[in-house]
Amino acid sequence: MQSLLTLSQIATALGGVPIPGCMEGSPAQRAGLCYGDVLLSIDGVRTSSWADFFRVRRSEQPTVRVFRRGVEFEVRMRLPHKTRCPRHVLEPTR
Repeated sequence: MQSLLTLSQIATALGGVPIPGCMEGSPAQRAGLCYGDVLLSIDGVRTSSWADFFRVRRSEQPTVRVFRRGVEFEVRMRLPHKTRCPRHVLEPTR
């Protein structure tokens, strides 16, 4: 298992966001995502940050492109209607 630092470096190099884990029963876990995955895009739009993810999310069943152990693949997620993004994700840290 790679460290969180390594995972973050891989995600940055790929222009995606690292998935440091999934909460039990979450949409990500139900879609089969897990620690070590890198989220590359949602519905074909690149996501280099979680803020990007929340900005481009349009549907309740988006297709997400994921990188895992050298392989890219797509999965369909079921998201709750109008998931709100926590404000701290969209605002830069100071």
